[in-house]
Amino acid sequence: MARSFLWLVVVSSVARASPPPIAPEELRHVVFDRVVIADAKADWGTGPITVEHGPCEHDVRLVMSRELDPKHVPAALRAWNGRKIAVGADRCAAAITSVHLLAVTETEHESGFWDRARDPLPARGEVLSTWNASNVWLVGEFVGCGGRPWIRAAELKPLAMAAPTLIADKLRDDALVEFHALPAYRSVQAHFHGSGEWEAADSGAYPVLRFDLPGRTLLSHAADIRQHGLTEHLLAIWELKDGKELVLRHVATTSALPRRPFGLRLAIDLRDDGRVLFLYNTDESRGAFYEVDDTLVDVAPLRLGTP
Repeated sequence: MARSFLWLVVVSSVARASPPPIAPEELRHVVFDRVVIADAKADWGTGPITVEHGPCEHDVRLVMSRELDPKHVPAALRAWNGRKIAVGADRCAAAITSVHLLAVTETEHESGFWDRARDPLPARGEVLSTWNASNVWLVGEFVGCGGRPWIRAAELKPLAMAAPTLIADKLRDDALVEFHALPAYRSVQAHFHGSGEWEAADSGAYPVLRFDLPGRTLLSHAADIRQHGLTEHLLAIWELKDGKELVLRHVATTSALPRRPFGLRLAIDLRDDGRVLFLYNTDESRGAFYEVDDTLVDVAPLRLGTP
């Protein structure tokens, strides 16, 4: 199993405050071809624990599953069983066939209680302690539509979305000039003791991404540094006006961004109201930034640590 894993501008950072709630049926991640409905609580599981995948040389993750205790799981979440869903950008049609708990963790060694564990194991001792130390989610099973990263309830309207494209023309150069003029950039530069531009890799500057949503185009550029005792991250998002003018929408700095380098993977007008949701990935997690007023909010229900 392989690893998967803005008009008149006010400059702002990503906020940790809660945006208007994003309901599970509006958008949820898929992991191991299951929809992650919600983070699970400690008392939601019952009965034995099944090892679905044990660590090996090429994949150190331990994947386990367990049945739900209906007395403790909210009825609204259990009601996902049988729900019709649209999977991915192509709205592949499927239905939830069952709901249960899924736990994923990384282990320090390849051998353990999971070796040759073909039958469910009693939930006690090392098995239970490992389960309790894992990322545990309430997930929904569905048949077909594999390999797609997110789902949405089938009855909801299709999303307006845009995957990023790389730009390598004058517009890219203009975006980098704007980026280098940001006070946040100059602050990092003042603490950088190396040579050259701090955000440039061996192959050059990190890419400028373009998102062509219906009726507007957004550009983004993110950079990071982890050297010379300096750890900084910086994200800027602009709107492109009249095909040439860059209007700054958002700036986000280190304290408000994921600790690891990240990439924006998709821009979505989630509710057809002009506010954009940006899905992002790091090498160990997924998440989303949502536009709320003049701020980008890190959306807690869409943060998914996937070791």
